[in-house]
Amino acid sequence: MPKFRKILHPEKFNLILYYTITSFAIIGILSFVMGKIFAGMESQALIKRSEKYAHNFITHINYELYKDFLIPILKKSENIDLENNRRQLKKLDNIIRENLYGLNVKKLYLYDLEGNIIYSTVLEHIGFALNRGENKKLDSAINGAPASALRLAGAVDSKGAIVAETLLESYYPFYEMDEKGTKKAQVGVLEIYQDMSELKKQIIKAHQKATIMTGSAMGGLFIALYLIVLKAAKIIDARTRQLTEARNTLEQKVEERTLEIREAYKKLQHTQRKLVQSEKLASIGTLATGLAHEINNPLASVAGCAEGLNERLISILNHQEKHTDKEELEIFSDYLKIISKETYRCKSILSNLLNFSRQSEPVFERIDVNQIINDTVATVQYQYPANKTKQNIQTNLSEGPCEIIGDPHQIKQVFINLLTNSFHATESGGEIIIMTKLKKTTVQIIFKDTGIGIKPEHMDRIFDPFFTTKPTGKGTGIGLSICYGIIDMHGGRIDVFSEGEGKGAVFEITLPLAEKQDAQDTNERTG
Repeated sequence: MPKFRKILHPEKFNLILYYTITSFAIIGILSFVMGKIFAGMESQALIKRSEKYAHNFITHINYELYKDFLIPILKKSENIDLENNRRQLKKLDNIIRENLYGLNVKKLYLYDLEGNIIYSTVLEHIGFALNRGENKKLDSAINGAPASALRLAGAVDSKGAIVAETLLESYYPFYEMDEKGTKKAQVGVLEIYQDMSELKKQIIKAHQKATIMTGSAMGGLFIALYLIVLKAAKIIDARTRQLTEARNTLEQKVEERTLEIREAYKKLQHTQRKLVQSEKLASIGTLATGLAHEINNPLASVAGCAEGLNERLISILNHQEKHTDKEELEIFSDYLKIISKETYRCKSILSNLLNFSRQSEPVFERIDVNQIINDTVATVQYQYPANKTKQNIQTNLSEGPCEIIGDPHQIKQVFINLLTNSFHATESGGEIIIMTKLKKTTVQIIFKDTGIGIKPEHMDRIFDPFFTTKPTGKGTGIGLSICYGIIDMHGGRIDVFSEGEGKGAVFEITLPLAEKQDAQDTNERTG
């Protein structure tokens, strides 16, 4: 639920707060990233500059070593033996240290082409040998290509020593030269270590400078945008207040309309119940003639038996018979049985009529469709006796019970309406067929006749309230509409089919079987 509150209550969204938080986050991230980028660029520039410095220094020291050390020894026809000749080693060390004095070079190594250290400012490293493949930078310089590597403080260099401060390790070819400084064949490799502590300071300064510049630029942009957002926020707040007021007004109106709709729905339900009862009464009026005739027959039998009994009693009293024979008593018993039977028959007919006409809320229970169809046929045939009509009614019901959950009186009302319509449609003669078909989860009830049929233009309106094709006084036009509503309330559907005028009609009802329903749940839904 909380996720939807912001959507339902946009006035709680603080634009200024969210803009400020987001902006500061973006400014911080961009400043840091830009500082890193500029620091990296500055670092690369300083390394390039240091490499250029190393190249110039090594070119210079290469020339100085030949001019002041190697050429004088060679002129004296002496052999160079730094390992055993302490004088030569000392002279070489002095020349190199004089050239290193005041410069940013911490260490210097001289290798032969085999990777042996023949001189180092770190004297204990003299004689140290590196095999090919152990130091790729050295291998590159032996092959004539200069190479550099940045050694951070705390790292281990190629000699196994821990680097105390950040150094730039550079390897350059060492060439044989003449007195004029002309390069000849490569005879070794010079390695120098430059102190890069200053580089680190410059990188930090570059990072700080870039961060400050980026932060300042973004801060200015933030202020400019803040003023714009502030103005927009005021406009949004005003619109939000208007929308909130409109929403509250709308909610109030919706609530009022909902109450009106509920009242209208209750009135509609009340009207529908009245219409259903009216249709029942109309059906009762239609059946009245047949019922009167049906009741008249048992009443005539009762009257005849009563007269016969009365005559027998008068005869007995007039003759003052002291004894009545057994035959006479049996006749009395037969008359009384006939009276009892015909009286209960009248009671049954009137009871069914009262049950049908009684106005009550629908009560859903388990009922057998086939049984209700048989009762309906018997009820309607009171009005249309088989010996006085031209219709032939047939029932083709499925074997076994077709049980549904429904109100028996309402379902019977639907069946009576459809069967009565079929009798009206076949007044001049025809067949009426009633069928039930069991499906997996439903039962189909079909009322089919060979009567006057339905015109195509009337098919779409057949279930509309007050629509009728019967002459004035013959029908209200609400019967089929009520049937449609009852079947819909029972979770079913009713369809009509006709090939046209004079070709009969078929009404097909589909209702869910009781196995897929529960009577109590249905009563709760409709109650």
